[in-house]
Amino acid sequence: MARVGVAQLHQRLDGLLAYLQPYWDFLNCHMVNYLTDKHWISFVPEELRQELECEEDINLAIEELFWNRKQGESERFPNWLKFLRRGDQEHLKHFKDVITTLEELCGGNESMQQLSIKEFMSAKKCHEVELTASLVDRLIQSTGEAENFYVVDAGDGKGYLSSRLALQYKYRVLGIDANAANTENALERNRKLQRAWNGLTERAELESRGIPPKCRDKQSSPKDLPSLQNYKTTSRFITTELNLNQLLAEQFTEFSISPSSPICLTGLHTCGNLAATCLQVFHSQSQCQILCNIGCCYHLLKETFSQQEFFGNKSVMDLQTDCGFPLSRYLQNRQVRMGRNARMLAAQSIERTLNAKDLPNISLYYRACLEVLVCRHAQNLKNELQVGKVRNFKDFSDYIQKCAKKLDAKWLDDVNTDELKALLRDYSLDKHYLELFYLLRMTFAPALESLILLDRLLYLKELGYDRSYIVDLFDAVISPRHYAIIAFKS
Repeated sequence: MARVGVAQLHQRLDGLLAYLQPYWDFLNCHMVNYLTDKHWISFVPEELRQELECEEDINLAIEELFWNRKQGESERFPNWLKFLRRGDQEHLKHFKDVITTLEELCGGNESMQQLSIKEFMSAKKCHEVELTASLVDRLIQSTGEAENFYVVDAGDGKGYLSSRLALQYKYRVLGIDANAANTENALERNRKLQRAWNGLTERAELESRGIPPKCRDKQSSPKDLPSLQNYKTTSRFITTELNLNQLLAEQFTEFSISPSSPICLTGLHTCGNLAATCLQVFHSQSQCQILCNIGCCYHLLKETFSQQEFFGNKSVMDLQTDCGFPLSRYLQNRQVRMGRNARMLAAQSIERTLNAKDLPNISLYYRACLEVLVCRHAQNLKNELQVGKVRNFKDFSDYIQKCAKKLDAKWLDDVNTDELKALLRDYSLDKHYLELFYLLRMTFAPALESLILLDRLLYLKELGYDRSYIVDLFDAVISPRHYAIIAFKS
């Protein structure tokens, strides 16, 4: 199995940064200001704008370049084709020298999906839990000392992954979550799953062999229940100072835990800075022998060099003791910064959007129109108005009325219907340009995510963890955050 080295990662990161460098302002712009700050003129290259003269051109471009993906066939938009192809080259999925396949990591072509239990979780979560649990099991089994391992599930949430690892794979699992209510819910969910486990597993095994179950799931009798002794939860905020070995000893008093008991530190969609913290904990605590982390919520990462942060982040950021980006010395020395809006964009899914042919919700356009009203009637509130989600509106007038009520804004309530109608009329074509602008900006999401993930992999490589990898684990349409960072200490 080929292992990517530090020099290769430097080269990949250099290419990514060179590609992104001209567009940082574009990637950190706010869609609220699309109309007021003339984003289409400010950020879309002139050669792309010249290929679009009317609404028909815009609709055709969306159809051919995005929905039908005829980037090799259409001759109508050559500059757009060139631009999109260039961006596509910077997607992590194309970095074959960096990505490790499951077959390379685990050996063989055996399917990762071992046992399909659809109850107690959504189809998306089922997909994620099955594959992650199976992968964690294979990683631990590959060490040859699986019976000695403990699993720590960081950001345990409702216990989806941890309970599966405890019930199906029989590992001793400690779920850690910062929210005390989550730990209680995880235990309650696990108790329900435990009672139904035998019936669910029997049915799943029959279905895997193409045999329809003869009767509905049955509840297990107490004597048949799998043991709860191997699953514990605790409410803690994870930092590098949290001693996992000591915490395991406190929770698993019935087992003899030595300072050298090996730990697999895992986490399924660890939120924001927690993903980066898991990498730092893996390095700082010698008993952590395996790391398997899938991160998410990049907008909640704490950056070392970014000044583009919002007050809304402050309560979360104040809990963080370490910065989550950049982690690698290479990017730290270059003082690389992304900005909150770019990180939010990194978490968006171009795969889902293209698969569903999904244009932005009309509320995005209405919010941009609202900002025009702000500039006309309440200039002191420009870039300050926090509207949030507005639901169940019938049209623009109804949207404005709900905003006025939500914000207790008399000045907005006083805007007459004629002005609202004229506003929509004046910006009618801009609505279509906004849709294409939204799609164009979203094409940068995979490159931004690549920057975050390559920084994490390089961090591990710089620390000497030669056996560290990025694995494409999930179906990108089902689960947009589909890359796992994996590392072994020996």
